[in-house]
Amino acid sequence: MTTTTAKMNSAAGTDLVRLATELADEFRERAAGYDLAGEFPHTNYDRMRDTGYLAALVPVELGGLGVGLREMMRGQEALARGCASTALAVNMHHFQVGAMADGWRSGAPTGPLLERIVQEGLVLGSTAAEAVVAGEWTTPTEAVPVDGGYRVTGRKYFASQAPRMDIARVNVRHAETGEILVVAVPMSAEGVSVDETWDTMGMRATGSHDMVMDDVFVSDAAVGITLPSDSPTRAPGFAGVATWFLTLMSSVCQGIAVEARELALSVAAGTSPSNFRNQALTDVLLGELEVSVETGRSTLEAIGGELDANRTDPQRALTRALVLKEIVVPSAVASVGKAVQVSGGRSFFRKSPLEWLARDVQAGLFHPPSAPVSFQMLGERVRESRA
Repeated sequence: MTTTTAKMNSAAGTDLVRLATELADEFRERAAGYDLAGEFPHTNYDRMRDTGYLAALVPVELGGLGVGLREMMRGQEALARGCASTALAVNMHHFQVGAMADGWRSGAPTGPLLERIVQEGLVLGSTAAEAVVAGEWTTPTEAVPVDGGYRVTGRKYFASQAPRMDIARVNVRHAETGEILVVAVPMSAEGVSVDETWDTMGMRATGSHDMVMDDVFVSDAAVGITLPSDSPTRAPGFAGVATWFLTLMSSVCQGIAVEARELALSVAAGTSPSNFRNQALTDVLLGELEVSVETGRSTLEAIGGELDANRTDPQRALTRALVLKEIVVPSAVASVGKAVQVSGGRSFFRKSPLEWLARDVQAGLFHPPSAPVSFQMLGERVRESRA
């Protein structure tokens, strides 16, 4: 048994939210430095590996913690309160592990890779967001058929955890059929490199650099799912993965909102000079902040609990996940804005945690499917369900 496996087995009974909260308290001490430098949080990843957090969604039978969707959502919310960049980056690992665990329980041959996550601490990455504007879920990266697989050349954007991920799942377009193939590419493969482009307004420590593939060979066995060219988002494989992604990503945004609320309440209740503060107006802002945070929390608990209990209908699950995202993410953005108002000009200083939370929360607006495409997908499915 490896050291990592032993640690995982000893942690199998750990409450995930408690673990995430403990990690968040530790990560909070380093968050400002990582944000300022735009440095990837390797130390945080070491801690998540050693405590079993990276394998939280791996079934207990395979050595993981075996948590479900709702508990993982709560864990990600708690983790984001300490370092939003770390939580968002590792989210790109978790949503894939969750989907793979679902597949394993349904008989898919994903067990060996899940076991490697436990035993070796493998980190999975994903690069599906390519468009600079909202549009169809597709890719300009072509996969040219060759004996035994494909040759792939292209640049993939927003490869979160690029400095740390071991395997990246990327979407490529079959050069002959137009089908979308989701393929697993080892970062150590010949022709794969990382172009360090990530210098952004927020989420500065996610390491979401460009992944470059130059005539990379991808075997037939590396193809995870194949999506139809005309309606890729209708495929069960897409819907299942997207449901995990949307719910966990939204949980990260909610964590940012909760942390911002706590900071604002500390300011409002503090003893620092407040000669220009109107208490009645401050209370109005605090009331609006409370409603906004509670909107996100209630939505996550209600829809997250629903999806945790039943994801047997992939399109129905995706519809509910889209509703969740389009309530939680805007609510989180509004919550942080209210927290900034409560705190006043002091939140404009780089030394203020609210300053970087206000930047970080904006990332939720860009994760696909984003508005207006998300609303189009949602409306279409709702209409069809009533036909």
